[in-house]
Amino acid sequence: MVSSEEAIHVVVPTWRGREHLAQLLPSLAAQTLQPTAVILVDGASEDGSREVAAEYGATWLDLGKNLGFAAAVHAGIEASTAHRIAILNNDIRLAPDWLECLARVDASFAVGKVLQWQHPERIDATWDLASLSGVPMRAGAGKRDSAYWNRGRSIDLAPWTAILLNREYWEATGGLDLSFESYLEDVDIGLRGSKLGLRGIYEPAAVAWHRGSSTLGAWHPRQVQLTSRNQLKLVARHGGDWWKVIVGQGLWGFAAARHGCFLPWLEGKLEGIRNFKNEADSTALLSRLESEIFASDAATGSDRFWRCYWMLT
Repeated sequence: MVSSEEAIHVVVPTWRGREHLAQLLPSLAAQTLQPTAVILVDGASEDGSREVAAEYGATWLDLGKNLGFAAAVHAGIEASTAHRIAILNNDIRLAPDWLECLARVDASFAVGKVLQWQHPERIDATWDLASLSGVPMRAGAGKRDSAYWNRGRSIDLAPWTAILLNREYWEATGGLDLSFESYLEDVDIGLRGSKLGLRGIYEPAAVAWHRGSSTLGAWHPRQVQLTSRNQLKLVARHGGDWWKVIVGQGLWGFAAARHGCFLPWLEGKLEGIRNFKNEADSTALLSRLESEIFASDAATGSDRFWRCYWMLT
């Protein structure tokens, strides 16, 4: 019998994800290090997802309605007894040694290199960085894979697209903040953990492929609204530089408007402003992470957003 210290459980929040689970679950079944249990946390899907889960012997946990990513992760971890827990988006496909590579890492959490599903020569996610504007950066996103992304490193923040974490990290940080619902809750927990001295490892040998924005779709109005609101939640909790906040939030709003989502962006900002309560006591961590954004851009090139941000700030 595997002890809780040795066990690794996998938690997958999912909603209307039958097509994606049909890709993810076979890649979990093919892992060179097999997880002890797979827990699918569903938001009342009626698309046959449960049947796919049963085919692969996964535990099915139905929340009755779609409560968002943070609530689904909380429910999955509460249902788990393992010391180590992998959290996966449902639209991920894993290399066979993904879990084995991350399980060798001795850190509070570990992530690998996530490549774009349709364009595997390009990065989807590596580690995350935060700025003094409330707008975080997913390091490498959209950039061509290169030697720069093949070096392991210690990190403060990680995308929860595909992550392996220790239960102690979850308990010390208090878990994901349910008020975020979805989007940027992983940045928030990373910042809270870093302030406690808890950091993780980026291990590029652990490779996965991600479709991205498959639940609602890219630039969906609800996604934009929640992200817009949650950017201000990050500022309220962790601080920022007010000129940089104005610039960063404005540039992100311009991008949303270009995609036909100005009103959801505005609604999110208004909600964030109405509920804004300044809890920040220091911006030292954000200043360091923003300098890492600048260094990463200098090494690999900036996209339009960050070029404009640096020029205006």
